[in-house]
Amino acid sequence: MMCGSAHGDLLPVYTVYKSAELWDTWCEGGPKGKPFCEDRCCASGARFNRSKSGWFEARTFSDWFFTTFLPHAKRLAGKTVLIGDNLSSHFTSEILKSCEENNIAFVCLPPNSTHICQPLDVSFFAPMKR
Repeated sequence: MMCGSAHGDLLPVYTVYKSAELWDTWCEGGPKGKPFCEDRCCASGARFNRSKSGWFEARTFSDWFFTTFLPHAKRLAGKTVLIGDNLSSHFTSEILKSCEENNIAFVCLPPNSTHICQPLDVSFFAPMKR
């Protein structure tokens, strides 16, 4: 999972392995610091998790939201917008309540359009590749 801001900040990468277990050796030496946010909210660097399928499920998305995104978003002034695809795993009552409590608008891309829109591909990855 990659998350970046319009301001140019990248949050630490969040990796989900396809596995029944999460082995300690898989979580060693993940990136932290530049080019990722170096503020206290992101100081621990990369985070790791696992799911049976290797995809984000409600449990893994919730972990990412509460351990990576929310600490960073809480330090920002004003309204924060989180743009994502419209996977049902993103919409737990806890996440929606936390968005409301923390002045976060969770905006979804239209169904079946992320391969076209891909905001991070256009604004972050393409310039880095060039």
